[in-house]
Amino acid sequence: MLELYHAGLTTCSKKARLCLAEKGLDYVSHYMKLRDFEHHRPEYLALNPNGVVPTLLHDGQVIIESTFINEYLDEVFPDPPLKPTDPAGRARMRGWGKMADEYGLAAVRIPTWTRTKTDSIGALRDAGELDAVIARIPLQDHRDKYRQISEEGFSEKEFADAYAKMDFVYARAEEALADGPWLVGEQFTLADINLLPFIDQFGKYRPELLDPANHPRTADWHGRAMARPAVIKTYSPSDEAPGRPPQSASAA
Repeated sequence: MLELYHAGLTTCSKKARLCLAEKGLDYVSHYMKLRDFEHHRPEYLALNPNGVVPTLLHDGQVIIESTFINEYLDEVFPDPPLKPTDPAGRARMRGWGKMADEYGLAAVRIPTWTRTKTDSIGALRDAGELDAVIARIPLQDHRDKYRQISEEGFSEKEFADAYAKMDFVYARAEEALADGPWLVGEQFTLADINLLPFIDQFGKYRPELLDPANHPRTADWHGRAMARPAVIKTYSPSDEAPGRPPQSASAA
């Protein structure tokens, strides 16, 4: 049995959910309310000690990190295949996974956390609960960012660095798409699944990036990807993946 612990429409959750949807796999969905810190509760940390989403549970095996989850799914459930058949193509595909993890996630976190966490962190601080909540965050980098948001917020330089990473990702995608309709050529692969949520979110923060006048190949790729039935299903609010709920100050 497949079970996915996820946060619906967050970037990394969409990566894993889209892979499952593209493969037509049934799974038990466990929606985690990040604003209620459900991902920091002991029962979840027993599965994923990093306290992040998503986490895949398959017949007792726990797989963490969305890029690795997607490779696991494609190996265990190979039809339809989402990896190139040749070693060079698979290497290029994994390069895009690295790009998504090291540049996409780093870039999206600064504006996203500012937008989604500022109010709840302020409420926790006013309630005298912030220090206890931060102390329970497993990852030092995440603890530091929560503390920074609660104090001065991210600096202009940090925003500029995030935007530079967005520009870099778009430039690399634009270059790669000269060789085919998808990131590694003719086949839709995990490269497209793993990068799509970041290209999509960057374009929402900075619409000029998706302007065909600036990145024509990437804009075309984005449009074709977003029209895929599995993407429409995954990226749309639903019972499994509700839209952004009201801010909560609960630290339960």
